[in-house]
Amino acid sequence: MFNIKKLAIATSATMPVRDAAGEPQFDDAGNAVSITLHSPGTKEYQKAKHAAEERNSTRVFGRMQGKLDNKQSATDKVIERAEFLAACTVSFNNFGDGATRGHELFKSIYSDIELGHIADDAEKFLGDRGNFIKTSATPSPSTSDILPG
Repeated sequence: MFNIKKLAIATSATMPVRDAAGEPQFDDAGNAVSITLHSPGTKEYQKAKHAAEERNSTRVFGRMQGKLDNKQSATDKVIERAEFLAACTVSFNNFGDGATRGHELFKSIYSDIELGHIADDAEKFLGDRGNFIKTSATPSPSTSDILPG
């Protein structure tokens, strides 16, 4: 019988950081700049997603009840996205801002609108479970000897 748990995704994956033109970035020593993210199959991700949905639901219900103070500004939206992404982040690899660390660093980078392409990439990366496929412990057989190309 096939064990369905073999299809489970990994708990985290590493996303290369790219510039706005899509080019992978490297630090001064030539190390790849990347971000390690919790997968959608983790409690950390689910907790962050739930918190974001709760904030949104509270705001929507408030607006339905005529409370104008529940309107989301553009700045609030950036901050909430940064909070969600920071909660989904395990680490920044080979980069920082020189001033902050950990969760505060994550939030500051994700909320920097001049670095918005990094937050955009992180959202897209998290949205594709295929990025979190577990690596196989056994190599797959190669057919290049039989069928070139």
